[in-house]
Amino acid sequence: MDAKKFGAFIAATRKENNMTQMDLAKKLQVTDKAVSKWERGLGFPDINTIEPLADALGISVLEVMRSERIAETEISSDTATTALTDTFELVKLQRKAERKSIMKIAGCVAAFLLLVFLIDSMGWLGFMVAYFPVICLFAGIALVIYGIWRKKNGLPSLQTFILAVSMVLIPLCVAAFLFLAGVLGLGPVPN
Repeated sequence: MDAKKFGAFIAATRKENNMTQMDLAKKLQVTDKAVSKWERGLGFPDINTIEPLADALGISVLEVMRSERIAETEISSDTATTALTDTFELVKLQRKAERKSIMKIAGCVAAFLLLVFLIDSMGWLGFMVAYFPVICLFAGIALVIYGIWRKKNGLPSLQTFILAVSMVLIPLCVAAFLFLAGVLGLGPVPN
C-alpha cells in the first residue's frame, strides 16, 4: 500500500461526504490528528479501523485497501489477491511498529534500572562526578550521529544538534568545575 495514495483517497472520499477530519475522527473514535496523519500519507490506520473507516466513508473495505473506487460488481481474483497482500503488508508494518515501541519501553526500563544501580553503588555525588559526564558524552556523540542521519535524509535536525552540543558541554563543565575546585583548593588535592 502506498501511504500517499491512501491518504489522498481518504481525504477525497471524506470531502465527497461533506465531512471534516473531526467528523470522521468522531465516527472512528480516533483523534483528528490521526486522520490528518493518514491523509498526509504519514501512516495508516490500525487494521481494526479499516472496516469502520470504510463504513464511515460509505465505501467497501476493498476500496479502502486499494485506495481507489471499484466500479465492478464482481471482484476479480487478482483484485482480491492484491487487496489481501496489501492487508498482510499493513499488518506486518503495524506489528513492526509495535515491536519497536516495546523495545523502546524495555530500553528505557533497563536504562532506569542501570541508573538506580549506579547511584546506589556510588552515591549521588560519585554518580554526578564520575558516570553522569560519561553518559552525557556518549549521548552527545549518539545525537550528533543521529543529527547527521536526519540531515542526510532531509529531516529537520537543528534541535538534535543543539541537544547534542548541550550534552557534550556537560562533561566539559564538570571537568572545568573539578579543575577549578582543585586549583582553588576547594576539593581534595593530591600531594
